Amino acid sequence: MTSKFIFGLALILGLGAEPVLADRVLTSDGRVLTPLKARKSEAGYVLTFASGSIEVGHDQGISQVEIEGDMSDYVPQNETEREKLEKGYVKYRSQWMSKVRYENELRKEHEEMKERLEELAAHADFSNAWEQETKHFIVRSNTSPELLEFYSDMLEAYYGLMDKRIGIKPTPKYRRLKMTVNIYKSSEEFHELSAADIGSSTLGYFWAHDNTLNFYHDYQDPDLAKWVGLHECTHLLTFLIDQQYEPQIWLNEAVADYFGSAIVGQDKRGKITIEPGQLQTDRVLTVQQAIKNNNDTKLKELFFIDRDAFSGFEYAHAWSFVYFLNNFERGKYAKGFGKFFKALYTLEKGIDFEIVAGGGVTGTGKKVSPADIRDLLLKKIKVKDLDRLESEWKTFVKEIAIEAPTARFKRGYRAVRQWDFSEALEDLTAAIDAGFSDPRAWAARARALAFTGQRSAAKDDYAKAIALDPLNASFRYEYSQVLAGRLSTGGGRPGGMSVSVSSTGGKAPQDSEAKKQAGLATEMAPDNDQFREWFEEFDQAAEETSSP
Repeated sequence: MTSKFIFGLALILGLGAEPVLADRVLTSDGRVLTPLKARKSEAGYVLTFASGSIEVGHDQGISQVEIEGDMSDYVPQNETEREKLEKGYVKYRSQWMSKVRYENELRKEHEEMKERLEELAAHADFSNAWEQETKHFIVRSNTSPELLEFYSDMLEAYYGLMDKRIGIKPTPKYRRLKMTVNIYKSSEEFHELSAADIGSSTLGYFWAHDNTLNFYHDYQDPDLAKWVGLHECTHLLTFLIDQQYEPQIWLNEAVADYFGSAIVGQDKRGKITIEPGQLQTDRVLTVQQAIKNNNDTKLKELFFIDRDAFSGFEYAHAWSFVYFLNNFERGKYAKGFGKFFKALYTLEKGIDFEIVAGGGVTGTGKKVSPADIRDLLLKKIKVKDLDRLESEWKTFVKEIAIEAPTARFKRGYRAVRQWDFSEALEDLTAAIDAGFSDPRAWAARARALAFTGQRSAAKDDYAKAIALDPLNASFRYEYSQVLAGRLSTGGGRPGGMSVSVSSTGGKAPQDSEAKKQAGLATEMAPDNDQFREWFEEFDQAAEETSSP
């Protein structure tokens, strides 16, 4: 991030030579916005930023507004406030204070914000990422110190949870070694800097070759980043149990998906809590539709499937089978499945395996045959009739009650992240047509439309998403890119943009509305340097235009 850019950003955020008056808006999701003015309107509030004004409805995410400093059009709420105004006092941080004190407070915050921006700029490059060492990990990230701390705590909490469930006993070498976790600020950077050869739709990975866990923080969908982090951490933890064990694809991914699908929260003391094994309605929908169409994957097929044949369709079946084993009839098979999993991954005495070529540091691996894995599972859950187990599984899945529009949205949203735009458009359109009103559905469909060349329809969908959620900076960032002729795909930069297919011939953007939306996104999310970098391109365009 250049010093020139920091100066430009300082201007838009009101960080020039003198502090700028600004109100404070607390959003329902805990963010603090600082528009130049926030005033009530018939519909809710009008927020005035340096880049433009927006209207926010009463039910669109504002929990509290504080009128700060500029009291010229402030209407006193009572006689006490009227007296304060007459004495020249101003209201700041919900307190009435003298003008001198107010100016001192504003100057102090002005300096703190400048320091914050300078710190973000210093760590924007991943080579100079923040780093935190925990009991089991060395975590590096160029997002923010707060996100670094959150993910560090989350992964340590998950390590403790899984250690209690399956027992993680690394070899002496790995007891001494702390695994490295790299958390990038965007998908674009994640793919660019990845040491492994990964596909464009990859959201994260654990690589035994260099003992690293890698994923990116998704600013538009933080829950997705948590899921990816926990999913891939499951692979890391099972690797620590036995570094030479070569897992079977269906079980390895299903278990990671089952445990990674968790609710991450905090207890009263602020400690991270994790509740794994949550229902994934989009995967349920896939299996339910397959059963209805009589093309569902059978257990005799699932048990023997190889990696090349394991697609999203089989993924849904594998997850649903593990979910069934842990939840059927109040956990009838849960204890047995836990014993099976632990026995298999620790290669309990009596389990046969063959030595095969492996990708680990030794170059060899231990592989249990699919038939032996099947037999071990049936033994541990005390089932002899495979057909009966199949029937119980499919009946269990069929009877899961789901809201079809919600499930189709989730499946379509997942498809966008994985670049499967035709499938995404079908599901997202079905969800929207059925009355699903979450603004993310419109934004996700807009991404799919943009990347399939339907730019006009994409603009309409982004406008709808913003109308439903006017405080969403990511929507405005993506809308700006489409307005400027940048057609990009989901799963990339914070907000979902990644690979650009420009209709502007590579020239810097000049569309005034696109610039306005980019500026609003930057003001709403000043810590997001992807938004800032995009906004900077408009200044570059202005310079190019004015140059002789």
